[in-house]
Amino acid sequence: MGDHLSATEYRLLVEHSPVMIWRAALNAECDYFNDTWLQFTGRPLAKEMGNGWAEGVHPEDLDRCVKHYLDHFARREAFEMEYRLRRHDGVYRWIFDRGTPFYDDAGNFAGFIGSCVDVDNRRRAQSDRERKGEQQLASARDFEKWIVAIVSHDIRNPLNAIAGSASTLLEMTDVPAVKRAGERVLRGAERIQEIVADLLDLSRERQGSGVPVARARTDLRSICRQVLDEFDAAAKDRALELRCEGEAVGDWDPHRLAQAISNLVGNAIEHSPPGSPIQVKIDARENTVVAEVHNEGHIPPEVLPEIFQPFKSGGERIGRSQGLGLGLFIAQAIAKAHRGHIEVASTAETGTSFRLELPRNSAGPT
Repeated sequence: MGDHLSATEYRLLVEHSPVMIWRAALNAECDYFNDTWLQFTGRPLAKEMGNGWAEGVHPEDLDRCVKHYLDHFARREAFEMEYRLRRHDGVYRWIFDRGTPFYDDAGNFAGFIGSCVDVDNRRRAQSDRERKGEQQLASARDFEKWIVAIVSHDIRNPLNAIAGSASTLLEMTDVPAVKRAGERVLRGAERIQEIVADLLDLSRERQGSGVPVARARTDLRSICRQVLDEFDAAAKDRALELRCEGEAVGDWDPHRLAQAISNLVGNAIEHSPPGSPIQVKIDARENTVVAEVHNEGHIPPEVLPEIFQPFKSGGERIGRSQGLGLGLFIAQAIAKAHRGHIEVASTAETGTSFRLELPRNSAGPT
């Protein structure tokens, strides 16, 4: 037997193929359908010829389907598309259709030939997965709202009572062991209060309301100095440097800016080599102020696109993490609430820099 199929063999292969096959002439009208196509549609060849096949396409898909076909036919480019085609029993089924130009023995364009397969089961399975995913997402959101209600009331209120009692205990005793115990309780309560606040901010941002801000005339340089002073005791092996060029004053929420800068500095300390410096530079421009926090750590390129997502971590942690992975997410939310933004750049050679840019007057719609 030779290496090449004969014309008869090709014809038999096409006629009895389990795949639906069609052919279109130079005028883009179909002049051939194999038996598999005709068995699927349940229509005679005469009714399918020309543009008759389009009568079986679902009305919602017809314009898109025909336009896609004719556009590619005119350009003589292969195409792929999915559309619903009416089966012999009247049921519309999703099919995958691939068409490609073909040429005669002389190399002249002769029309298109295409093949179709039924992908309805795959499409339905995909739709079921998407629907299930949407239901799970809705359930997760309801659960999140329920958790937020618990956190904001059922946890916050008794936590405030614990913190208040610890403060009272510290004021009433001079016993060293009791004072140390009271200080530990107070620090623990304050840390939990911070976590509760972060979770509430996460929920507000994800529900679209954004973190609340109370704007006032604020000096960003003073904010940064205060934050670095607070970290100085806990990061004694670090040189925490602050440089400011120009007057860094604007209409911002001082508490929220302190939170954002603290998150950026804390992230820099956590993800940079021990003993390496942390530099905060403020560049005051005419209408904006930029605060840049730089460290000698490196964020892998594959991590950068998701660096501001909640519960994500950038780079390798140096030591034990003290947070939930919400610091950068909340810093970005605070920037957005002030109509500003945060950018990050990181290379192994230059280290990592987070740039917080704020308009001096951040009032108005975000």
